[in-house]
Amino acid sequence: MKRVLLFLLLALLPLFLPELAVDPFRAEQACSWLHPLGTDGMGRDAALRLLIATARSVGFASAVGLGALAVGLLLSLGRGFWPGVRSALRAVPPLLILLSLGAFQGAFHWFAMGGLLALLLGLNLEPPLRAKLEPFTQGPAWAMDRVLGARWPSRLRLWTPWAVEQVVPFFPSLWLGALWGETTLRLLGLGPGPHIDSLGLLLNEEWPRLSTDGTALGWASLALVLALTLFTAFQTSEETP
Repeated sequence: MKRVLLFLLLALLPLFLPELAVDPFRAEQACSWLHPLGTDGMGRDAALRLLIATARSVGFASAVGLGALAVGLLLSLGRGFWPGVRSALRAVPPLLILLSLGAFQGAFHWFAMGGLLALLLGLNLEPPLRAKLEPFTQGPAWAMDRVLGARWPSRLRLWTPWAVEQVVPFFPSLWLGALWGETTLRLLGLGPGPHIDSLGLLLNEEWPRLSTDGTALGWASLALVLALTLFTAFQTSEETP
């Protein structure tokens, strides 16, 4: 699990990769040794574009997963507020809420989409995480530092490793929810514009062609989304607390 977590954390770096240069004179070239998946309609190498898009989607899902862990941890350790509102929001799938917001807004900015996904996934993480942490936080060990007069920096330094150990097993399921959220929103055209590549954008472009004249890029994009889903689902089943 630690190796998977390290890999996903390193995958945050591709979020800052530049986009490929456009070369219209090489548009729609067939697969070759130079271009294993051919080129797209704007002359970009399809294999390199798929690699960057995959890395960016993985990095986005990792960032959202970490944000959701932070939100869930803060909610589970803090006092409850607006319990009825939180329960009502948890009853609705996060993706359905985002689709409803997107219908009014038209599309999400890259960071806005990530923030909303992290907030909604963290909200759904609160009940299982609170059930896991509450027996300990209600015990004498949790209150001992406060009774002895320890300040919050020392308490934070003492309890952070323990808290991280408790929330890490939830990361694969959050990562998978973020990946599917990003892919679905961009597939429906509710994500950022075409200036930011991702697996969702590739499927948005290639999906209509798969049943008629599907390209190697389209099939490879779909295969990668399914492979990432199966891999993460397997990790989730192994790490379920």
